[in-house]
Amino acid sequence: MAIIEAIATTYLEADAATVEFTSLGSYEHLQLRFDSRSGGTDTNVLMQLNADTGPNYSSHFISATASTTGGWAYTGLTGMYLLNHHYEDPVAFYSAFIVDILDYRNGNKNTTIQFLNNDRAGITASTAALWSGSGLWDNTAAVTSLKVLSGSGGFARGSEFTLYGLNSS
Repeated sequence: MAIIEAIATTYLEADAATVEFTSLGSYEHLQLRFDSRSGGTDTNVLMQLNADTGPNYSSHFISATASTTGGWAYTGLTGMYLLNHHYEDPVAFYSAFIVDILDYRNGNKNTTIQFLNNDRAGITASTAALWSGSGLWDNTAAVTSLKVLSGSGGFARGSEFTLYGLNSS
């Protein structure tokens, strides 16, 4: 039976450029779940591990809307893309993210993530997008901290982030 425990929750009472978790505990895997909205027009969301800001990350993902699909892959990034969150009115639209950080304490291999994200880029349901993808941190160090960053607008007040630890038994 899988065991999941909440490690920490951050609720933004004011806009913030980043959210960071530094006490990760001793689990097999981590899962970060958050609902966010951009405080500006840049909607990209990235994740960095162990405060590494160098070009040591790769990401690939696919997206689907009611009318289009697409896929992308990038290397040499300064963070793993978790994709987009909502920034347009009405304020009530937040984007949901689920990010699995797999085998994060293993110092013998690179760390990988997988994620799901929805983004409603506009008022109509036809502009809603579902994103799925993965990322790689090209470093074999055990993960001791993770930071989530938003583009120039940061995360809007009301965004909420919860980090969970997962064990298989």
